[in-house]
Amino acid sequence: MEVASVRSLHAVKQQDFRQGNTAMDRRLTNEDIDWLRKLRNARATNQPSDIPTSVVRRLTLLACAEVKGPKGYSITLRGRDELIDRDLEKEVG
Repeated sequence: MEVASVRSLHAVKQQDFRQGNTAMDRRLTNEDIDWLRKLRNARATNQPSDIPTSVVRRLTLLACAEVKGPKGYSITLRGRDELIDRDLEKEVG
C-alpha cells in the first residue's frame, strides 16, 4: 500500500473516530493488540512470526489473523483496522 493511501486512510479513520463512528472489537485484549502489532511488523519485514498457537487461534476466531501455511500467519484487514483504531484512540484520547 502506498504511503499516500495509508495517510488518507488514517485521516478518514481519524474523522470517523472523532465522530464516534468506530466499532472496535472490545473482545480484543491489550495482549491481543500487542500480538497483532508483532504480526504486522513481521509481515512488513517479511520475517516469520513466532506466535503461540493459542494466540493465533484466538486472533483467527476474531478474524484478525489468518493462517498462511505451516507456521505462517498474517494479519487481516480487520486486524489492521483494529490497530489503527486503537492507535487513534490513544491520539485523540
